[in-house]
Amino acid sequence: MTETRAQRPSAPGPPPAPARANTGRNAAFATLSAGSGVLLLALLIFAGRWLGDDAYGRFSFALALAVIFETLTDFGLKDVTTRAVARDRRLAASYLANTFGLKLLLGAATVFLLAATVALLRPEWDVRVATVALGCAAVFRSYMTSVRSVFYGIDRFDLETAVLVADRGLLLVIGMAALLAGYGVMGLAIAFVVARAAALAAAWILATGQLGRVGFGADLGFWRDLQLQAVPFGAFLIVLQLYNYIDTVMLGLMRGDAETGLYNAAYRLYEGASHIPSIIGVVLTPRLAREYVSDRLAHARLAKRGLVAAAALALPASAAGILVAGPVTRALFGLEYDASVRVFQILIAGAAVVFPLAVLHAVAISMNAERRLLATAVVGCAANLALNLLLIPPYGMHGAAAATLLGEAISLGVLGALLWRPR
Repeated sequence: MTETRAQRPSAPGPPPAPARANTGRNAAFATLSAGSGVLLLALLIFAGRWLGDDAYGRFSFALALAVIFETLTDFGLKDVTTRAVARDRRLAASYLANTFGLKLLLGAATVFLLAATVALLRPEWDVRVATVALGCAAVFRSYMTSVRSVFYGIDRFDLETAVLVADRGLLLVIGMAALLAGYGVMGLAIAFVVARAAALAAAWILATGQLGRVGFGADLGFWRDLQLQAVPFGAFLIVLQLYNYIDTVMLGLMRGDAETGLYNAAYRLYEGASHIPSIIGVVLTPRLAREYVSDRLAHARLAKRGLVAAAALALPASAAGILVAGPVTRALFGLEYDASVRVFQILIAGAAVVFPLAVLHAVAISMNAERRLLATAVVGCAANLALNLLLIPPYGMHGAAAATLLGEAISLGVLGALLWRPR
């Protein structure tokens, strides 16, 4: 394969990363990173209690729409960066600088498109303002994601954890302050902007400590090569975010804000639980990427061990979640959200699928199988959209939860079949 401009080190840098990462250490920090999701979950639980289901539904709609559009800002750049830097650490500075520069254009276009979309979908002024504010916060988060992807690539999971904990800790403190001060949905959205701007500044300081001065690169040839490599990832991520959040948008449009709020109380708990399988995928991705180019047998053994570990955790986690769904939902969100219990039970049943699916995602990335990831996401998203259209009108939030569960199962089957097929 011809070496592209975005694959060549532009200047001398740190030595290449070791062939085998300290998997145990990285797993510990990845666990801390995933555990920091409790901070964000705590903020969203507090928001649900403080705002009530109707206002919380409006905020959830705005957040879901912003997260869907956030993918346009990154468009797969984080996965390309992690893989490239894991294979050659000397690429870290050039990838980060040029990603920063490219995201100036991508971020501006994303916020403009998001503002136009929410203006078409919702007439409420507070929903529109909150959505645009959350879109700006999503751009800041996308920049942080670029820094975190470099930290993954150079095996500095400790620094990635520091960035993520700072981000979520600031969100919790500033978001709760905005709610307690009585600023409501718009105040909470603006708190996201302030917190993520501060966390991005901290991430930039850490990055300069590792790589030297990091600015905004504008190598147009590098941008072209980088974006071409990222296109399959970006298309996959767009479809994946549609898959993850389109149910909230559809509920908001088809069933109203109150039911959207109830559904999102359950979905936030499910989303928090899904951080557990993501730990396995995050830890495996850099090492699998190195093994794939250096030792295919070792790559196959590591992938198999990852799948076995995920499968061993999946069923007990799903069963435990179903059993504790009622007490956990009522304790965290209050009796007002009692209707969310059954929704959470339906969603958490999908843990049995999400665990092995996270490992298959890591395997696909390591094998440069972006097109197979994209095909999987397209099939899963199409199935999810169809199922939501079919199930939301008669069953509301329970139908949306069932659509998510079935969509995950379809995605697992499709990706497993595609990766098993010889290339």
